[in-house]
Amino acid sequence: MKTQTYFLLIFLLISTAVFSQRPKAFIGISAGLSSPRSDFASKDFDSTGAGFALNGLNLNLMYAHRLFYNFGITGCLLFNSHSFDSEAFRSEIAADTIDYPLTVVPKNWSGGGVLAGPYLYFPLGDYFNIDIRTLIGFYTVYSPEIVVTGQKPNGENFQLSLLKYNGIGFAYDIGTTVRVKFGNASYLMFNADYFSSKPTFKDVNWIDNNGEIESGTFKRDISMINLTVGLGYAL
Repeated sequence: MKTQTYFLLIFLLISTAVFSQRPKAFIGISAGLSSPRSDFASKDFDSTGAGFALNGLNLNLMYAHRLFYNFGITGCLLFNSHSFDSEAFRSEIAADTIDYPLTVVPKNWSGGGVLAGPYLYFPLGDYFNIDIRTLIGFYTVYSPEIVVTGQKPNGENFQLSLLKYNGIGFAYDIGTTVRVKFGNASYLMFNADYFSSKPTFKDVNWIDNNGEIESGTFKRDISMINLTVGLGYAL
């Protein structure tokens, strides 16, 4: 009888430990606002780091795996796109380099990254849990292609094309996710992240303050705050 009792206690302890670890993993997809910060949002034409970026879209694919009750590892694929502030860019060029009316037609900033790192998991009852994470990885971004056109005072047409260029660099992300359970294993997710990277751009052409075309290699500060909502599933 004692042997049976011992086996029953061991079974209950193992079952409790296994149950307490569930769910072991989460997957999810979310989308929402991406707000540029720092130089990425700057409208100062005198700075080669000014990105003239406007609010855009962030898409995030995430996987999180719990190694212990409150600790695990997580990874994500992220994509973002930001409109280019053509009106501010046109005004800056007209004020600093060219004194006649211009038309600026740009395409968007676009980028993507792969990041991974540790996270802390905190259950808040049967229907809520929260993650806090710190991720590192790599990020690649494409600048907008910009076409500037206008007419000089003598009637001569003017056109300048700034080509799309690519940069890549180390990136980090600090964020949190709140999950709200609404089914057996389904969750509504609310994410808030601060993302930063300084990709290196090589052999880039730009206009200096005298209207001359220059070429060089530099790093650009790409940072943003992402607020997204999505759906997740517990494994």
